[in-house]
Amino acid sequence: MADSESTAPEVTELAEGLHRALSKLFSILRRGDPNGAVAGELTLAQLSILVTLLDRGPIRMTDLAAHERVRTPTTTVAIRRLEKIGLVKRSRDPSDLRAVLVDITPQGRAVHAESLANRHAALAAMLSQLPHSDLDTLMKALAPLERLASGEPANAATDDAREQALKATDRQADW
Repeated sequence: MADSESTAPEVTELAEGLHRALSKLFSILRRGDPNGAVAGELTLAQLSILVTLLDRGPIRMTDLAAHERVRTPTTTVAIRRLEKIGLVKRSRDPSDLRAVLVDITPQGRAVHAESLANRHAALAAMLSQLPHSDLDTLMKALAPLERLASGEPANAATDDAREQALKATDRQADW
């Protein structure tokens, strides 16, 4: 569907369908692996916190809440649970002793890796049931979905598509 051809109803219908499908997939993935002990018990929100801590290192609770786009009390509850099971630790911020930093523990790193592997395996098992044509379609859809998820401007997708179309035309002309 080219930019000039897309209409508001088509885009709305696509948005609704994507939301429906992604919600169902997230629900399945959220359940995790019931055999995964601690890793299977982590919510996607808790996994997201662990990812943030892996990416950003020690971080203040208020900054973590802002990054996760939740209120600080919500983050505090999640951190309390993660700390109780040994996945994160709190310490005083050396630059401001009133503030608390949160960081992931070695056990937290291991549990995150296990949980991610379990969820990837579950998703791979679902994908393996699809025909190759559906897998090809999903592979083509992955790049624009990743651009949307990263917040990249929409014209980046159009520029990429235009560039790929030009390359394809050049290849056809060579034949």
